[in-house]
Amino acid sequence: MLQTIEAILEPSGQVRFLEPIQVLAPARVLLTLLEPTSSPERGSAAMLLKRLAENPLKPEFQRTEEEIDAQIEQERNAWD
Repeated sequence: MLQTIEAILEPSGQVRFLEPIQVLAPARVLLTLLEPTSSPERGSAAMLLKRLAENPLKPEFQRTEEEIDAQIEQERNAWD
């Protein structure tokens, strides 16, 4: 079974997995090096805000606060 797992390859050569993995026997692996990110930190709020500023929603997906509130209220009332 093929399985993809995200990991970080340190300059020392050590591989640091970003999610739990269980290997019961030696396994063959392929390692693909991806383009480096601007920041090695995961979950950086600054990185997310920068990405959102650089990639705004298309106009057809933008909604006003009132439209969002109306949809939330509609979903709440759907449970009654």
